[in-house]
Amino acid sequence: MKSQPSSGDRTPVQVVAISIVASCIRARADGRTGREAWRIIRQRHPRAVWAAAAYAAVFVLVASLGVTSLF
Repeated sequence: MKSQPSSGDRTPVQVVAISIVASCIRARADGRTGREAWRIIRQRHPRAVWAAAAYAAVFVLVASLGVTSLF
């Protein structure tokens, strides 16, 4: 008979998913922590990580310009 693992032995799994529809780039990795999942994505899909960083930078720039134009 197999023993069931106790609830204390289970570690939650976080999923980091990058999905950029405009460029049709999709990357997904499962890891025990978010940092581990990002490390896996960086190893498998380095261009997807650069695209996500560029997208986030442009989004922050546009948002900051929009906020400053209100004042």
